[in-house]
Amino acid sequence: MNETWRLVKDGVLDVKDIDRVMSEGLGMRYAFLGPLETAHLNAEGMQNYSERYSKTMYAVSMTMGETPLMAGPQATVVHDQLCQMTPVDKLPERRAWRDKCLTALAKLKKELSSNK
Repeated sequence: MNETWRLVKDGVLDVKDIDRVMSEGLGMRYAFLGPLETAHLNAEGMQNYSERYSKTMYAVSMTMGETPLMAGPQATVVHDQLCQMTPVDKLPERRAWRDKCLTALAKLKKELSSNK
């Protein structure tokens, strides 16, 4: 959340793009594996992953700045962009859609895990 807040505040991405990256990119992977097993699989094990990427990841993390306060004018910017995607009066319908998707995903995961 902190980094997504910074990305919107700095004009790197808007809310819609951030949500798309997560839901259609990393989120699809994380529906089945956590971040550590994903890293483990993306290299020749976690030790190899750490050897390859730890210095770069640390250096990037050090550039992220202070933890943002999710309030004030920036909160309004994020809220307004989210309302363009899903107006507040449509939240119940969007929640129902989300819950339907999560139920279908849970069924698929159960089905896939029984085929291991």
